[in-house]
Formats: sequence, structure tokens, C-alpha cells
Amino acid sequence: MKITKYIIGLGMMAGAVLGLPSCTDLSETVYDQVMSKNYYNTKQDVINAVFRPFEHMYCCIWIRHENEELPADQLITPTRGTWWYDGGLWEMYHRHQYDDINQGDWLSEWENFYVGIAQCNMVLDDLNQLNPSSFGLSDSEFESFKAQLRCMRAWGYLRLLNTHRNCILTTTSDQAVNELPENRKQVEPQVLFDFIESELKDYCLAALPSKSGQSGNGAQQGQFTKAAAASLLVRLYLNAEVWIGQAKWQECIDMCKRITGGEFGHYAIADNWYEPFDWNNETCNEVIFGFPGSYGLTSWHLQNDRRTVYGRGLPYGSAYYLKIEGNGERNPKYALSPSYDNQQPRELFDYGLGMVTRKFAKYQGDIRYKQYANTSNNTREGMFFLEGKIANSAVSGGYAKNPDNQYVIYLRDQVGRFEGNAESGYISNPAYKESKLGNGDFNSGLYCVKYPFYPFTGGYYIESDYTEIRLAEVIYSQAEALLRQGQAGEAGKLLNSVRKRNYENFNANIAYQPEGNVVLDLKEMLDEWGREFLAESRRRTDLIRFGRYQEAWWDKPRDADKHYELFPLSQTQLEQNEYLKQNPGYPDIAR
Repeated sequence: MKITKYIIGLGMMAGAVLGLPSCTDLSETVYDQVMSKNYYNTKQDVINAVFRPFEHMYCCIWIRHENEELPADQLITPTRGTWWYDGGLWEMYHRHQYDDINQGDWLSEWENFYVGIAQCNMVLDDLNQLNPSSFGLSDSEFESFKAQLRCMRAWGYLRLLNTHRNCILTTTSDQAVNELPENRKQVEPQVLFDFIESELKDYCLAALPSKSGQSGNGAQQGQFTKAAAASLLVRLYLNAEVWIGQAKWQECIDMCKRITGGEFGHYAIADNWYEPFDWNNETCNEVIFGFPGSYGLTSWHLQNDRRTVYGRGLPYGSAYYLKIEGNGERNPKYALSPSYDNQQPRELFDYGLGMVTRKFAKYQGDIRYKQYANTSNNTREGMFFLEGKIANSAVSGGYAKNPDNQYVIYLRDQVGRFEGNAESGYISNPAYKESKLGNGDFNSGLYCVKYPFYPFTGGYYIESDYTEIRLAEVIYSQAEALLRQGQAGEAGKLLNSVRKRNYENFNANIAYQPEGNVVLDLKEMLDEWGREFLAESRRRTDLIRFGRYQEAWWDKPRDADKHYELFPLSQTQLEQNEYLKQNPGYPDIAR
């Protein structure tokens, strides 16, 4: 079992937690008397304050996962009998119908990320009033703490630039300053882009530490490093053409080369696909930045509750198969979009997007495309729950059943109310034969298991840190930028350098030219992003960058226009700030 999990930010700064400012009301409420003037007494107090916003941002990754994956083509939340209908919320996500500005999780990311930004601003303002020597800190150490906060703030703003484009830019917790009319108005995307770039490039790259050693992040896990800041710049440049209308392909390539060239420390692609996600991934050199997590402390990405990313990405009835029944049965929210229609005999859909399993089956011998199985208390194989029954020794007959014990679950790469006829593929009720989200049951859809779920009693259960940035993303970003500059051969070599670990026999029929026979174009590049980064909270962004977000895919018609590339502001947010302007195409309030 992992002895130390490097959790930072466990000491709560009461003044920061109580009375968190919102994005439009930047005042704070003081409870009791724990304020900055009497909070900071020791070096540990400074450390706790600096990393408190990290805890909040880590907690926010679930809403980003929803907003990236559920409006996209790879993951779905089908209704399962009476489960997961939720007023049609997930159907609206999937079909790009998030026009409601009064309810819906698509309204939450703005507020959640602004809370984290406000926390960063508050602590930065506090630090500017402190003397480093009073806490036994050097000036360089103190600047590094500030850089942690400024890098986290830039990460939050980068995300808001992605989701809303037209954002408020605030860098202080001073209420008088934030209440000025000019500071309550949204800035142009270019202004926010330039701010993020300057913060990362001109300050964070200088003040943050480089990675130390050659055995993963170790004790630096959960802290921003120079390479992490550089990787955020890679994301900024890769999406610049969409976000500000100016391509930054060469800037993206140049920053990628600095990372892969070792300027910021030693990073390397892992020998196996699963190492960046495994229980000891703080030792993996592919991980550039990760949020520390463990079962006994914080593991929001793997918990079996609403704030999860992967904890509800397992089929119902799988707890005994995985030996995680000590943490309860699974409540399946995230399944794979189906590749097959419900005809008899079943037929493949012909969508260019989605079709997840067919994209993996395209190249033979993919070691990821196997049934997930724990091979010990801390080893596993396979990345999917594939078609078939789920072994369950606690149920009569030896296979998992649906929650009402009415039928044996037989997972299918289809969505329909198969119920007790799933193994034969027959749907008896004609009202539920159509393949669509509203007609699902507990047989509907296969599952991606990116992170391991080791036995609950083995000591390794949900011990994995959450990998936010890994080297493969940098390499794929460089490859895409090269491809867009007409250098398909160089792009193919870069992708092959990662892909070769995923296949039993990485031969010429799998490798991209010039090392193999496969032609790399933009369509294939998007497919490869989808394979390598399946379920890693980025698919919406990739689809938009490739100009394919409006296309039709399973249970979604083609969009009428592009306004769904951004999310709306809520009615409450608009009412709280008279200067806010709704994003185009969405309902506004009377002014």
C-alpha cells in the first residue's frame, strides 16, 4: 500500500473557506475572527493557504468531465429503466440542447472555477502583505508559492476561455476594485488569452521549480512545475485558432520541444499504457501534473458518488467481480456510445464519430481492447468491460443481475431495453426497440476503465492520483500542429513513439507513415486522440478544434449552428451582475 500520498492543502484556511466569493459578487463574509492578519503564524500555515485552492480545483474536475464528455460522441448516460432519466438532462447534454439557463450542470463550471480563481486571488493578496523571512522562507521559495497560485489561476482561466470565451478577468480579492464597473465587465477573448500566456510564460516558467529526479513527480505530485506551466501553454496554443481566431501551431511545436527535450526535467513515455493511471503513478515519468488522491484522504475522481469522474463508469453488478463490494455497488453513469444498431442480426452504424469500439478494433492486437480484470491486489489488464455477463458469486446463477434481480445483465455494444433477452439480442417490446438514450437498460453500453479499481480489502483501492497532464498529450499536440503545417511524416513518427506500446505486434499495418503504411490525416488524427485519451475529459474540445462538433452522431442530429460550442450563463449569474452579457444564441434576461 502506498505509505505517503503527498496530500497538500489538508489544513483548511478558515478565512478562505468561509465566505467564498462568487464570480459576480467578490465580497467576503468574515465568520468569527480567523482572518489573514492572525492566521499566518508558521511556515505550515503559508503552505496550507497556498494549496487550499488546489483542493477546490481538484474537487471541480467532475463538472469539467461532464461538460467535455457528455456533449461529445464517445461517452453517454442512457436511461436505465427508471434510473438516470433526471428530467432528460443527459439527453439534452448529448443532443446539444443545453439552452435552459435555470437548471442543468452545464451552468456550474463558470461558478465553480471562479471560486477557485477567487481563492487564488485571496491568498496571493495575503502573501503580498507577508515577509518571507518571518516564516523561515527565502525570497525564491516565496515566489515559488506565488507561482503555484498564479499557475492554478491561469489553469482556471484557460478552462473558462474554453467553455465561455467571454469572461471576467479579476486578479485581486479587493472588493472595492472588483466592484468597479470596468472590472465587472467581460473582456475580449484575446485579452484573456494574452493574460494567461503572460502569466505562464513570463512568470510561472521562471518562478516554478523544475521536476527533480527521474522517478516520477514523487513529493512534487500535486504541485505545478515548469513543465506543467509549459504544458498549459501547449493547450493554449493548440486551441488558439478556435479561441482567438489566430493559429499558434509553431508556438505549440516550440513549447512541446522544450518539454520533450528535457529543459524542465526528465519525462518519458511509460512502457505500458496504464502506468500514468496506476496506484503508484507518482513514480511514473509520463505524469507531468497530477492531483494526489487516496481512499483514506481525497480521491474525488474515483469515488462512488456524484462528484466522481470514474467511480460511476463501471457497470451495475461489477462490484463483486472487482472485489470492491466493500464500497457499495456501482451506479453506472458513463458508458460508451454504441457501435451497433438494434436490428436483427445487428448492424453497425455508419457514423464517422463515436463508434468507440470499432475505432479500437481498427488495428489488431490492441492490448487495451480487452476485458478489464484485476490480476492481483495491485495489477490489472484490459481497459474495458466488453460484451458478456459479469461474474458475481454472490448471486444465484453466478452472474450479476439488474437492481431488481429481474434479469441477468449481459453487456451489449448497443442501447435498447433488452432486459432478460440481452444475450440473444432480442427486444420484445416494440416501444423500446429504437436505439436511443431513453430506451436503455442495465445491459446497454460497454465501459472504459481508465483507472484501476483494485480489491477493496487489498490496500490499493482507489489509490491512483488524478493525472491532469501527461507527456503523451504534449507529443500528440506537437504531432497535430505538425500535421496542420503539412508535416505528416514527422507527426506520424511522434504518434508512433507513443502508440507502439499499445499493440502486441506494432507492425507496418498499424504504424503511420513513413514508419508504416497507415496514412495520417486530420480524420485519423482525431480518431487517434479519441483512442489514446478516451474518457480523459477533453473530447468536446478536440471535436471543436477539428470543426466536427456540429456533426451528427448516435442519437444526435446535426446542429443548426455553432453556438453550442460555448456554454450559457445562468439566469442567476446574469441577475447578479448587470454588466454580464449572455453568450450568443442563448436566452437572455430583461435588462
